[in-house]
Amino acid sequence: MNRALALNPQAVEAPASQDALLEVSNLTLRRGKAVVLDGVSLALHSGETLGLIGESGAGKSTLAMALIGLLRAPEVQLEGSMRFRGTELVTLREADYRRLRGNKIGLIFQDATAALNPCFTVGEQIAEPLKRHLGLSKWDRRERAAELMHSVGIPEPALRLDAYPHELSGGMQQRVMIAIALACNPELLLADEPTSALDVTIQAQIMELILDRVRALNSSAVFVLHDLALGAQVCDRIAVMYAGQIVEEGPSERVLAAPLHPYTQGLKSCVVELGSSTLVPIRGQIPPLNAMPAGCRFAPRCPRAQAICGEQRPVAETRDGRQVACWFID
Repeated sequence: MNRALALNPQAVEAPASQDALLEVSNLTLRRGKAVVLDGVSLALHSGETLGLIGESGAGKSTLAMALIGLLRAPEVQLEGSMRFRGTELVTLREADYRRLRGNKIGLIFQDATAALNPCFTVGEQIAEPLKRHLGLSKWDRRERAAELMHSVGIPEPALRLDAYPHELSGGMQQRVMIAIALACNPELLLADEPTSALDVTIQAQIMELILDRVRALNSSAVFVLHDLALGAQVCDRIAVMYAGQIVEEGPSERVLAAPLHPYTQGLKSCVVELGSSTLVPIRGQIPPLNAMPAGCRFAPRCPRAQAICGEQRPVAETRDGRQVACWFID
């Protein structure tokens, strides 16, 4: 049974959850003076899938990169807490992070063509985490790499082990990325727009593949996505991000069927459906980091905005089994 994902963007410290796999409490990430993530709090439990939904610039990928330790000081300044199985990640040494990265926490990058090393065969790249984290012998690594390629639907895996990335199609490269991310059976998988660089005919296959493998391993997953409808299809819960904050979070079916935050409603209105005759885009765009509004960050684009919205940040409230940060939910 899926359990609740807690959210309170205003809280100094997120409520303790003894059985949470991942807990993020009031996380703030700064690049110089710019606040990229602002008071993000959430929790994820074993076997649960979460979708981070929002426009480009919402902070979704930044949150994923911070979780896996690819955004750290001195490049950025982190405040708050990120705990994985009770281990604090914000202050974790890089040597300890390397033991988690690729082993307990896996990452599927957005563009496999850019992520895969062109100088090494795909077999060598799949075998690397097997050597680093599991200490398998050269023969065992090759055998396991072939098994992983077969598990992600790559035909004739024993022959393709010696192929270089450029010799594979985009869809095959993304399958290799999935094999690398899942090589050590991680407890948590972060998938950053895993299908954005693929043809639409391949996207559904890749998403189904990732979900099947995650469920087979009884792992948890965080998907970074743009599409609210896709998030509702593949995730147990959805957290809608805007300008570095989480504005609405809850069970995916409820969020898609009856969104409460004006931004979530705007995202739903932008979904093109067969037979639909109307499309209502959200006016404007996410403000630059050096010009964020003082109150609600969505206020300049919000059709409901009133004076208080430009002055004070709304506190997240519980409504209909979800958390919503808006002054005028009703």
